[in-house]
Order: sequence, then structure tokens, then C-alpha cells
Amino acid sequence: MGIVDTAKRQLRALQDRTIPQRVVFHHVPKCGGTSAGRALRKRYLLSQATVKPEESFRAFEMFTGRTDRQAMLVDVLDLREQMMLYLLADDVRCVSLHVRFSAAAHAAFSDRYKFVTLLRDPVARFISHYDWSYQRPSAFGRIDEPLDAFLETDRARSLGATYGEYFSGLPVGADFASAEAVEAAIANLGKLDVVGRLDELAGFEADLRTALGVRIKLGHENRKGAARPAHKTEITPDQRARIQALCAPDIAIWTRVTGQAL
Repeated sequence: MGIVDTAKRQLRALQDRTIPQRVVFHHVPKCGGTSAGRALRKRYLLSQATVKPEESFRAFEMFTGRTDRQAMLVDVLDLREQMMLYLLADDVRCVSLHVRFSAAAHAAFSDRYKFVTLLRDPVARFISHYDWSYQRPSAFGRIDEPLDAFLETDRARSLGATYGEYFSGLPVGADFASAEAVEAAIANLGKLDVVGRLDELAGFEADLRTALGVRIKLGHENRKGAARPAHKTEITPDQRARIQALCAPDIAIWTRVTGQAL
């Protein structure tokens, strides 16, 4: 056996001793997942990977030659799911990425991997997403409209159904705000091993320790320096009511899954 093969075998033995439990972290945008994903990958340093959202979008753009950015924001999720399946097939122990619930991944790998996610109050998540994306030059998902104009767009309606999009398992082009999507998302979230809440990180850390057998300490990555949003929107009562109406599908999912009413 050559030196490279010997080193690979020794690394695999070390991984089996120190990080036997494999994990997939479904990172839903603006739900605190940057901190959670990085904390997990640090703990799984010997075998971890992510798929960066900006870089995967640019790769998708280059491969397809498309310019319809709004539709591409949805279609790129297929590429990320395929990349996740590759990483799981390669036995990477910790995979963290913006990815939808994958029935194929869960069916093939749930005997070896724990599937986890972190959710946030949908209204707070919507506002955070808007602030982060508003006129941010480098963002592939940049939002250019002022809030009142944005709330009238199809993209705002899609943003209010983010949990339906990420967890329903319905195909691209489905109505992720529909009752079907809400019920499917609730069912699929029930299949995950850990579903945490951003407002209850201590409980999420404890559940991760139980599921994974390792201690994970969560920080606050996006509160630091340049990661801080460049825009802070003052939300009027009327705007908040409109956002709540847009987020009705995700609020239904949040309430049923977490037991927390808004």
C-alpha cells in the first residue's frame, strides 16, 4: 500500500474515532445559520464542507448562460441539492449549505446522517432578508426596490413562503404558499432529527449535543464587522401587517413545528 493510501486509511480511522456521527445542516437564509454552520464545521474540521451561495450561483450562471436572475434564484437550488448528494456520497461527515429538504438524500443517507436545521420567526426573517439584500452590490439576490414597492412584488410573496420552498419537497414552479406546500413542509420538518429556533439557541445546542454526541458552541458570525447589514429599515405598523400577511404560509409552518404562536 502506497503512502497516500496509508494516509487516507489513517485519516478515515481518526475520523471514525473522533466524529463518528455524520450531519447535514439545512441552512435557511437569515435564520442564524451562518453561526450554526461554521460552529458545526469547526467541530468536524477533519471532514466538513459547504456550498457557498454566491459562488454556486455564479457557477450556475456561467454553466447555463442565463440572465433571468429571479428565476435563477430558485433553479440554482437544484444544483446545490446535487452538490449535497455528491458530498454525502463521498462520506463527508459534516455538510452545511443553503439547500432544500431532499427526499433522495433523506432516503439514502438518514441511516448514517442526522439532518438538522434552525428556524426563525418568519416576520423577523423576512425583514432581515430585505435589509441584507437591499441595494447590496455584491449580492446575487440583491433587492433594489424600496420596501413598499418590494412588498407588491412576486419575489416578496415568494420570500413569505421560504419554509414552504425549503422543506415542502415540491418541484420548482410549485406554489410554495399553498396549503399543500405548508402540510408537506410540516411533514418533512418532522423527519429532521433536530429543528432549532434562533430565539432558543441554548436548547438547539443541547439538542445537537444529544443527536451528534459532540458539544457545539454557537457564536454570532453575522454580527461582526463587515458582515453587518448595510441597511436598517424602520418598519411602520402598516408595513409589518403587510409582511405578516405575506408570511402567512411560513407562520403556519413555524407555529405547527415549534409550537410558538406569533
